[in-house]
Amino acid sequence: MTDEAPVIRDRQAWRVAVREACDRLAPAWPLDASLAVNPYFGLRHLDFEEAVLTLMRVAGSTLTMPRRYYREQIESGRITRGDVAEALAAHGLPSDEQYAARLLAHDGAPPVQRIPLVLHVLGRVDPSRPWAAFCVETISRFAAAYFDTGQAVWPLPWRDEPLYDAWLQFARLDASPWAMGLKGVADMVAGLPRQPLESIACVLKALAVPDAYVADYCHAALLDIGGWATRAQDTRPRHKVARGRADIEDLLAIRLAWELILFRATQGPRLGVAWQTALQSLPPTPSAHMTPDVQVDSVLQTALELGYRRRLVADLAACGERPDRHVGRGRVAVQAVFCMNNRLEVFRRALEAVAPEIRTLGFSGFCGLAFAGAPFDPFMGVVRHVMPFAQVLRQGAARGQAPAIADGDRCAVASAMLRFMSLTDGFARLVLLVDHGPLLGHTPQGVGSSGGEWAGGMDARTVAALLNDRALRARLVQEGIAIPADTGFVAARYHSARDEVVLFDTAPWETTHAQDLEGLRAVLEEAGAHAREERIRAPAAPAFGVQPESDAARWRPQERLRGACELEFVGNAAFIAAPRARTEGVALDGRAFLQDYEWRRDADFEILRYIMTVPMMAAHWMNMGYYASVVDHKRFGGANKTLHNRVGGCIGVLEGAGGDLRNGLPIQSLFDGRHWAHEPMRLNAFVEAPRARMDEVLACHEIVRSVVEHGWLFLFQMDSEAGGLFLRARDGRWEQVS
Repeated sequence: MTDEAPVIRDRQAWRVAVREACDRLAPAWPLDASLAVNPYFGLRHLDFEEAVLTLMRVAGSTLTMPRRYYREQIESGRITRGDVAEALAAHGLPSDEQYAARLLAHDGAPPVQRIPLVLHVLGRVDPSRPWAAFCVETISRFAAAYFDTGQAVWPLPWRDEPLYDAWLQFARLDASPWAMGLKGVADMVAGLPRQPLESIACVLKALAVPDAYVADYCHAALLDIGGWATRAQDTRPRHKVARGRADIEDLLAIRLAWELILFRATQGPRLGVAWQTALQSLPPTPSAHMTPDVQVDSVLQTALELGYRRRLVADLAACGERPDRHVGRGRVAVQAVFCMNNRLEVFRRALEAVAPEIRTLGFSGFCGLAFAGAPFDPFMGVVRHVMPFAQVLRQGAARGQAPAIADGDRCAVASAMLRFMSLTDGFARLVLLVDHGPLLGHTPQGVGSSGGEWAGGMDARTVAALLNDRALRARLVQEGIAIPADTGFVAARYHSARDEVVLFDTAPWETTHAQDLEGLRAVLEEAGAHAREERIRAPAAPAFGVQPESDAARWRPQERLRGACELEFVGNAAFIAAPRARTEGVALDGRAFLQDYEWRRDADFEILRYIMTVPMMAAHWMNMGYYASVVDHKRFGGANKTLHNRVGGCIGVLEGAGGDLRNGLPIQSLFDGRHWAHEPMRLNAFVEAPRARMDEVLACHEIVRSVVEHGWLFLFQMDSEAGGLFLRARDGRWEQVS
């Protein structure tokens, strides 16, 4: 293996392969602009089962739980024999019990042949020194300094240069390789090509990586520093001299440079032979066929999802097209608009039980706007024509400040918000706008557990102030939205750890709406008590959730919140966009995101397009973030939050003093010491709208279509005319399931 080995024969082909590897990584945004991290976003063009093989091949990762987890679910009755039989049939396997018993007889599959990295081969040849940890630590230290947003006392001198250029200068002065016994590293760095793509080509050629494995090899190298790789995937331009270069390609060049440096600096007969053996042991081409053991795990995961879906479909089908119980009863005194938060479903249902005269609505606007305003261009491309004001909010003020909305845009923003709330007429005297925000101070990642705080400052208080503007209301009349003079919008915030709703800025209404506010506060408190009682009695309540109250210390909030501050979306499994009558009274166990939507009032179906491209995708994104943090916590989880150290200001966190960036959910948010508090399941999205219109949205938006047709999200139509529920199959057909 020499530098002259003619491995890369088609220069354009390997450039495409490098780009493919980079595109497999999802973006992870800074803590102050983070909704959730979906590490599988870059694999959405692959079928779910094919993605399993890809992750196993490049990183030894999995998309399913250990076999014993599914056995426990079967023993507890969570997964039934019928679920297993149906899952077997869906995968084209025999559905008899004897076959199923054989599948569950042993744990795990034999090791899969992974794409080799020099660092891993070197670790086997020379186990006396932690080479892999050293490489990750060295790159992480440099990346933290480069991406720093003000935490560092001494900024990196080369932060204004492209990432790879900055590293070339940093690495020539870095003394850490010398401490590991490596010599001549500065000279090797000086000899690397000045352009990152040329440097990547140099490494591929020197290490004789076969053409067919370039994409997988580069993908494996990026996943080795996956936390920083997803941070580098953020597509916002950082500097003027990058000339179109992407940070993630520069980071790949850095990671591969370390492959070559260590290969040469520690070169010896054993490493050379071991590396050549590793390359020769690879199969002729990457396999796209599932082994029997991998297929078993896929079957068991499907059975877990079918068990939940079966009950949910039955409940929704039983509701049918029920009429709205508020129709014909005159003007309601209070309307409560709840933001997207699956835990809010329990509180909302409790409020309807204790105060049936209050009309509740579900609005995924604050999370949806956060998602639409995310610093990732493809999302903006999807929603810009649906939400023309999203760009305005994206360019608004900094976190914690109201967005700078121009006067000419204020009417458009208010009109769109009300239409997306399904609230354009029949306004109550008091309209409560309830968002949810992070409970800060207990973890650096508290920001990322909620979506309500960072939608460009567009929280409930901002929206309430906007809609209370009398001059704006006069302009809304021209848009066909007449808000009565006595209607007051009041902002509120839901605290999931305490099941409490706190009202804001009520002073203007304390005189004119005193009785309404007094009654509202009373029923909110009573609803909170009912919600807490339901959670306490839930058979699988997390150990760090709500505990019974005591007179001596009713809340002890600082103690109570430490464990629960990141539980915002735990348990999420469904998204439902339909009139509330379709779900009212159904115990969804705090697992469903709810969006009110009446398609007959959506003349141009732009609201449907908004729902399927923004809140539904935001729910999917959060769902996959939780999913990945459970099934592959070592790679995609947030580790132990008691060891978290904020890095670079608001970039992210490290576990302890070093290592890779941790972008997922902390273990305390997912595991109670005995059981997983979150069941890893792909999202079930139910939308009440005509199938043809839903197909039109899918046809127009590649991102949405990919996650549906490749099995990352299950899309159902609730047919309000013919009745029944229909699941969209991967081939584009709609299959009736109820």
